[in-house]
Amino acid sequence: MGAKLIYTRLLGDQEMRGHLENRDTLLFEGLPREWQQIERQVERLGFGDRYVVSQRVSRQGFTQVDPVKST
Repeated sequence: MGAKLIYTRLLGDQEMRGHLENRDTLLFEGLPREWQQIERQVERLGFGDRYVVSQRVSRQGFTQVDPVKST
């Protein structure tokens, strides 16, 4: 399993792909409105079936990208 990383900005495709290939967990803080964009990027890069993108409501709001747990 990869690392848990926190970002306050959106990632480019190449950087996102590297994290997804490493099975990292990504946390995007302060970007509550961008969660659908992040979800579409994960799907477009071909990782939609291997990752769950969720939005958490808090004062700042954040989006979390987690690898699907294998059973």
